[in-house]
Amino acid sequence: MEYTLSMLIDSHCHLPHELYEKDTETIIKEAKEWDVEKIINIGTSVKENEKVIEVSKNYKSVFCSVGIHPQEDRDLDLKYLEESLEKVLEKSDKIVAIGECGIDVSNWEDPRSVEDQEKLFDIHVELAKRTGLPLIIHNRKGDDIVLKVLNNSLGSGLKGVIHCFDSNWEFAKKVLDLGFYISFTNLISYPKKDALLEVVKNVPDDRFLVETDAPYLPPQSMRGKINYPKYVKMVAEKVAQVKEKTFENVCELSYRNTCSLFKLC
Repeated sequence: MEYTLSMLIDSHCHLPHELYEKDTETIIKEAKEWDVEKIINIGTSVKENEKVIEVSKNYKSVFCSVGIHPQEDRDLDLKYLEESLEKVLEKSDKIVAIGECGIDVSNWEDPRSVEDQEKLFDIHVELAKRTGLPLIIHNRKGDDIVLKVLNNSLGSGLKGVIHCFDSNWEFAKKVLDLGFYISFTNLISYPKKDALLEVVKNVPDDRFLVETDAPYLPPQSMRGKINYPKYVKMVAEKVAQVKEKTFENVCELSYRNTCSLFKLC
């Protein structure tokens, strides 16, 4: 598809989801009306992986990833999860990434241990290296562990993105040096995010994506409400403001970057 002015890709959302007040078809239609031309729908569990594949089969503009979120399927054995991922990867040619996966040591009730999270993360890394698909990494307070895991694969051709980036420029520089991309959500519109805005300002033009993580993280002006893929436009608007670029330029850059990483275009 030839790029036209203001086209966007929501590089990370969750469809369907119990929090949505609209059906999937309406959500995708509204996104299209807001110039969101493509959506990457993210798997987070054995059950959700099947759902995102089904949605991608039904909508030409929707692609998907498969993975196990570090705090999902905690009752299932890691070997079973690995086998499940290997099997589900064979089910669709619209799977464009492995994840989301990674490290989450924020507040969870009865959390998966950090040791097991790292083992699960390693499973995804090996699948990404074997398939050549990029990784979608979830990182909450796990900067050091994420870097350790990625550094263990130096020289392997591993690529991917830190989704919903919420760390500092020091960490950003390290993942950029490893060849990874950084993806921004509407977190960049929230108060007290100076460190994150520094990352937005300094990230190279060819290494950032935009996403909603819908139904989570609505724009600041809609806090307390449900987020939708169409609101990726607000992320692009804020990036344009911080980087002192036109909205159209940010749309084009993020679109091309997303296409390049996930081989969508």
